[in-house]
Amino acid sequence: MHMFFRPITERSKAKLIISRIAFGPQMESTNTQRLQEKRQLKMETTQSSYNQESNSEEENDDLGAFAADDFFPPQKSHDERCSRIRGEKLQFDEIVEGSFIYSAFLDYRFKDQTFIRMISIFPSYSEPPQMYCHFMDLRTEEYFTSVVEIEELGTNDGFTFQGYLSSCDLPEEIDSYTLCSVNVSLEPESFRQTDENTKQIPLHVSEDQPMDTETYALCIPPISGEISAGRLVEFLELSEILGVSYFVFYDANLSDKTLKVLQYYNEIGAVTLNPWPLPQNIASNIQDGGQTVALNDCLYRNIDRFKYVAFNKLDEFIVPLQSKKTLDIFESQSDEDTAGICFQGFIFDTSTFEEKRSHTLLFTQRFTSRIKSPTEELARCIVSPKYVFSLELNAISNPLETFYTTHHVDTSFGHVFRYGECNYAECKDSLQDLTMAKYREELEKRLNLTMIYLRQYQVV
Repeated sequence: MHMFFRPITERSKAKLIISRIAFGPQMESTNTQRLQEKRQLKMETTQSSYNQESNSEEENDDLGAFAADDFFPPQKSHDERCSRIRGEKLQFDEIVEGSFIYSAFLDYRFKDQTFIRMISIFPSYSEPPQMYCHFMDLRTEEYFTSVVEIEELGTNDGFTFQGYLSSCDLPEEIDSYTLCSVNVSLEPESFRQTDENTKQIPLHVSEDQPMDTETYALCIPPISGEISAGRLVEFLELSEILGVSYFVFYDANLSDKTLKVLQYYNEIGAVTLNPWPLPQNIASNIQDGGQTVALNDCLYRNIDRFKYVAFNKLDEFIVPLQSKKTLDIFESQSDEDTAGICFQGFIFDTSTFEEKRSHTLLFTQRFTSRIKSPTEELARCIVSPKYVFSLELNAISNPLETFYTTHHVDTSFGHVFRYGECNYAECKDSLQDLTMAKYREELEKRLNLTMIYLRQYQVV
């Protein structure tokens, strides 16, 4: 296993920079305000289709660069330069055959050292390539290089490709506030960079907007194909009722109809949809289609945007049992050293029994029979992202510091509701669970309202 070292720091909170520049849409704190705002936005929204315009690749004047100067040319204004670089469409940049970088982030969380974290995929059957980060001080035009260290993301279970978190130090001579991208190369010396062995990876940087501390974001693993509008809207609206304020999706080739629904939610400020153009030879040869890779991208993408971030699939909900909002559990059962809380999961078997008396189209209201015992692989977590180094869908793999803890929530306070076919031996031992009934009235109103507007603008 390839491990990336983390600085050993004292327990003192002075060793952490809790957050730097926060950003994100200003969210209303009550359902009533949220609905009023949404209604107004929906009334003003005109029909628009989701067009994924591929940004035309800007040629570097075909310089045929063979020296570091060609990779750090005289720049225009910082804002113009960074706007161009960061505006490029997310993609998998191939560093060397079979080795890709998807995204890069500045990590300010350690007081003594700033890092660049890169979400990566490498072949698992050979040693990952030794990479280097190259920088230029724009004031002095000096070049600096740091070595890339890597750590595995999640498990592999025999697949050909594996996700990694690749990290390099940001040299203290480099001003992070003027940094738009990082040059990644197989060459340890900057002057040996060429078009063939170097990639310019845009750096994701927080926008200057206040952090959302009242509610939380939800990261959904990559999805593809067509998802019925009703099911998708039900998922989004019920998740909002439970306290989610923002959703991050990864598009692994969704249908046009599904994209239009998500575009609608994007226009009202509730959804970000990131492209997930995983190369075909990797998609079928990496565990779970690379979901762990995407979820760690989502973690780092939201460290400075949301105080809390959750991770679950489209057919899953983290449901509180003794409070109205899921975050109430986090607030009551965590302390200053809690990296996250994890909930056990129960399956509501959709293949055996459907409640016929419910007279509703709501999927979560029709199926009320669940297994009695939770399943470990269905555990789902809500984290404080500033305290997490890496994670998987069902666990916090590595907290940022060893003293940060994960709290496992007793099922009497809340658990994961998973709707799908049950293929476990425990499936035969089931019970009726009517917890979702208390959300039915509000959920029906929200779903009906949304579907009216989607039909009005011919989205569905």
